[in-house]
Amino acid sequence: MNNRPTGNHKHLTLSQRISIEHGLAEGKSFRAIAALTGKDPSTISKEIRKHTQIKEHSKSRSFAKVPCSHNRDDTNPRANKCKMLHACGDEECIKLCRSCHKHQCEKVCKEYKPRQCAKLNKPPYVCNGCLKRVNCLLEQKIYSSKYADDNYRDVLISSREGINQTPERIQEMNDLLTPLIKKGQSLGHIYATHAQKLGCSRRTAYTYIASGVFDVRNLDLRRKVKYKKRKTSTTCSMNNRTFRIDRAYKDFQMLLANGFTGSIVELDTVEGRAGTKPCFMTMLFRSCNLMLIFLLREQTQTEIKRIFDSLTEALGIEVFRKLF
Repeated sequence: MNNRPTGNHKHLTLSQRISIEHGLAEGKSFRAIAALTGKDPSTISKEIRKHTQIKEHSKSRSFAKVPCSHNRDDTNPRANKCKMLHACGDEECIKLCRSCHKHQCEKVCKEYKPRQCAKLNKPPYVCNGCLKRVNCLLEQKIYSSKYADDNYRDVLISSREGINQTPERIQEMNDLLTPLIKKGQSLGHIYATHAQKLGCSRRTAYTYIASGVFDVRNLDLRRKVKYKKRKTSTTCSMNNRTFRIDRAYKDFQMLLANGFTGSIVELDTVEGRAGTKPCFMTMLFRSCNLMLIFLLREQTQTEIKRIFDSLTEALGIEVFRKLF
């Protein structure tokens, strides 16, 4: 029976990438990480190899010599094979370059080639879970969930840049649109009769015109020059925030329907004119229909904590726990 985890053909999320990073640090196999994230092991392998980054050595270890691949004998790993002399140009020096403390081999030697760790050629392809990582002088490859997610989002943006049309197709659209717009026809009128020939949406045509793809410009569109540019909201919708999961009003109603008998206190804020900081925080005790009202100087976590601290001090910790 094949117990191989199967993927769901969806892109990896940041939380899944964090799970991959933790799994690598704990030395788990690709199969174990795949079972943890609900992905196929091949997806985990591709993700790690695609989004690895080279770790730079800290400044305190900047003068530590990174081993050279030419200074190694596989038959005798402890032997120093390199016999290079005068790499820095000092012909009077009789010391071997590999034992010199004045210059770094990677800066003066033309034949220098950093040694690659053989373990990076096989899974997990990175140094996250390596026990020798702290003292290792070789080039280290690290998988970082943040770096991988940022790189992934950059690819999403760059892959959608540009025009998704061939030059021949753009020329055909230009030959059709330009004469009609020059005659004063609107895009709405043009699409009413030539939508099939254009082969793209009206919104896309507006974008192409604004980008200068065609011989006509926004100034040739009589009505568009009168419109103001729409303002795009930068605020995140409350429905998309993770702290609202299982905390919506419908979840509260389901809790009551399931027979919840504990103490219920409803909290709310009463605001005045927009932009004013002082507001009221209300507490409604449903069991006795009692409402308490407190003045908040600001709508911050610090102010809410101040209110609850004052209640704890006035009521005592035992009574406070019974009420809340």
